[in-house]
Amino acid sequence: MLIDGNTIKLLRIPFSFFLLPLFLFAYSQAETVVHHQALWSFLIIHLLIYPASNGYNSFVDRDEDSIGGLEKPPLPTIRLFYLTIFLDSIAIVFALIFVNTLFAGCLLLYIAASRAYSSRQIRLKKYPIAGFLTVAFFQGAFTYYMSIAGVSGSGLRLDRENICILLGCTFQIAGAYPLTQVYQHKQDLKDGIETLSFKLGYTGTFVFTGLMFLLCNVFYYLYFTSKDLGMVFYIIQVFFFPIVLYFSYWFYLVYKDRQAANFRNTMRMNWIAAICMNSCFLVLIIINRIPLSYLSAIETAVPSHCYSQETLSDFYIRSTDDLISKRKIKIVAGKTGIEKRYSVLSDFDKKAGEFTFFNNSADLLPEPTLTQRMQVYQQEATKLSKKAVEKIKDFEQIKSSVTHLITVTCTGLFAPGLDVELMRELRLNPAIQRSSVNFMGCNAAIIALKNADAICRSQPNARVLVVCTELCSIHFQKQYNDDYLLSNLLFGDGSVAVLVDSRPSGNYQHEVEIDAFNSLILHNGYSDMAWRLSETGFIMNLSSYVPDLISKNIRPMLASVGLNAEDYKHWAIHPGGKRIVDDFAVALELDKCALAPTYQVLKNYGNMSSPTVLFVLKEVIEKTKPEHKGNRIFSAAFGPGLSIETMQLRYV
Repeated sequence: MLIDGNTIKLLRIPFSFFLLPLFLFAYSQAETVVHHQALWSFLIIHLLIYPASNGYNSFVDRDEDSIGGLEKPPLPTIRLFYLTIFLDSIAIVFALIFVNTLFAGCLLLYIAASRAYSSRQIRLKKYPIAGFLTVAFFQGAFTYYMSIAGVSGSGLRLDRENICILLGCTFQIAGAYPLTQVYQHKQDLKDGIETLSFKLGYTGTFVFTGLMFLLCNVFYYLYFTSKDLGMVFYIIQVFFFPIVLYFSYWFYLVYKDRQAANFRNTMRMNWIAAICMNSCFLVLIIINRIPLSYLSAIETAVPSHCYSQETLSDFYIRSTDDLISKRKIKIVAGKTGIEKRYSVLSDFDKKAGEFTFFNNSADLLPEPTLTQRMQVYQQEATKLSKKAVEKIKDFEQIKSSVTHLITVTCTGLFAPGLDVELMRELRLNPAIQRSSVNFMGCNAAIIALKNADAICRSQPNARVLVVCTELCSIHFQKQYNDDYLLSNLLFGDGSVAVLVDSRPSGNYQHEVEIDAFNSLILHNGYSDMAWRLSETGFIMNLSSYVPDLISKNIRPMLASVGLNAEDYKHWAIHPGGKRIVDDFAVALELDKCALAPTYQVLKNYGNMSSPTVLFVLKEVIEKTKPEHKGNRIFSAAFGPGLSIETMQLRYV
């Protein structure tokens, strides 16, 4: 049986454009999008289900006057009925094959409701209230839910926020539906149908529609503000304004002359509303689908050897017979604010004759060579890094989704490097994209996160694993100048593993969105913090002028990029040393309580170079409270050069 042009015309396929907004809205709000399923869902709903529903309605009603989308509809034939059955059947088959069973189940319910609405046996449309509620629910909340099932591959979570959006969609259709019937009163009465629009009358229909759209806006406002997206609600109002304008003008025309409630004005209303709403939700898709970056996990690890600051300073003191040096070591150790540090070395609480790394002489001479230090680094760095990574929740299940690996270190070098070793040990995808941030000092973690952020913002499905590992203690030097009094008494060993995602993970009470980065090089501090290779290991320059340089420049730096300290409620500052932290607080007029996590990490771990700021950030995030949603976090670390790296984050 051939399908003629009139049969195709009665499917009213272009009418699907008027029903498109809720699908686009669902696409914009879905937490996850399975793109091939989303495409199939769109095609099935708009090219099969909606046309079949329109065609069945036309076949049953046999309209002679104007109907939605057709001013002069042709008379239907039995071909139209068989075509609607075919379209519905093929839609279910395609849904099961190309989308999912939940979506297919939703389609079956939608088809059943559509048939019950139009069929002569049930004929819900002849009941003003029942017909209205059926359309409002199934073309509103149910269509949104069905679209989410198709787009994301899973059902919509029925929490407070999503119930608000379902109600908003329902009231949106509840407002539009009576308005589309306002010109059909006579035709419906011929068929024995008294619609809600007829019951309300011309003026009542417009007033009712205005009330429904007001309620729609109320629930959209509740939905977006509950997600701290109030600005999106106001963007929607901008697009809705032309709809309100024409609606008001049309109401004025109908109020003066009921003949204005005609097919052509109704179709103008439909086109204006559809164009504005589809445009609005396309903008929301662009806004919401622009990849961002979020901290999904931060896990830390330290070696098994834990030493009190007293034990470590005593080891240092015993390495010299010079009384002045002994006295200086004791004084500086007492002022560091450190109680304990960790090391991969087991020698620091032993005596000469028991050492496994240092020379077994009272003066520790000759010192371990660079080769010996790098051998320890190669043996221990991967173990410690793996220990941190494996603490990430469900890492074995999610590791196949890791797309990029960034390793950070400045205390050891070998090739193949830490990145390749980690890939082997963790059995990561051999095609993973990898990079390394090497020899950049204490602020290298923020530089690595800056790279991870750039990756996630450019690749919608990116998941970046950042691993920062430092074994500072293997570079203990038997020197007693001011630089080494500081470095030998400050630094410890540690590792951090961070997951950065382009999508929210739900692992924390509030999602932690990475917002921005800023950098500053203080050339007048070029030689005050430095890190060089030597025959006996890495040589550290760390002068007492560093705190002054940071404190004098941090406020001007923030001002130059338009940042105000008052805008930040939470602080994750690298504990380069107690005086650095003290002076930082004074420079920004912060209560020291705001830097409590920084002082706590310094006290319990010392300065571990690059991982340290992330130890602090972990402390900050894990103390998040419900009322912190929307608050901003400021993070900063300091490195050779002298360089300052900052990062801003938000609880969303």
